[in-house]
Amino acid sequence: MTTATTVPGTVTRCWGTGVVIADIDITGIIRPGLADSFGPAGDSYEDVPASIVVADEHALRQEFITSMNSLAKAQGAKPVTDVEITVQVWRQGYDLPATAYAEEFVGWCYLATSPAPQHSESGSLSFADPRAGSAMTAMPGLPWGRQVMIRPQPGAHVAVPGWLTCSVVPVEHDQYAVVAIAKSVR
Repeated sequence: MTTATTVPGTVTRCWGTGVVIADIDITGIIRPGLADSFGPAGDSYEDVPASIVVADEHALRQEFITSMNSLAKAQGAKPVTDVEITVQVWRQGYDLPATAYAEEFVGWCYLATSPAPQHSESGSLSFADPRAGSAMTAMPGLPWGRQVMIRPQPGAHVAVPGWLTCSVVPVEHDQYAVVAIAKSVR
């Protein structure tokens, strides 16, 4: 397991693959009292309109675009000009098996969360390299087989290439997370 915090837009290499992992200041981006608007009661998965959660969608959009453009620059790709943002609420029992995306870049930002149980990865985003050369077996001194985990805390932000597999560790009972997800648009 790896956790990291870098300056927004700084590309970190995991398995030789560029990712951006940062803690961003979401003050002013989310609506006041957001943490009190949602809780652990309700469906395990819910799509919510960004307008009821996000106060400054332009600022959130720019955070994602900046991170994705850092990845694009590191890969020698064309800049990202826009993102499509969705907001989801994850609650007790929600999980996501290893998934990849068709978009060139994908990003996540936790907007509000309940405290995760201590010593638990519940509700974390987990990233792994799906390539055949990374046998998914941790080997001392080698990066392959190790997951990069982003724990659920407000402002935790990550952007990755869409082909990198992502999963969500099952969310425990009495826990929730409000998460913005952005997909690059060209």
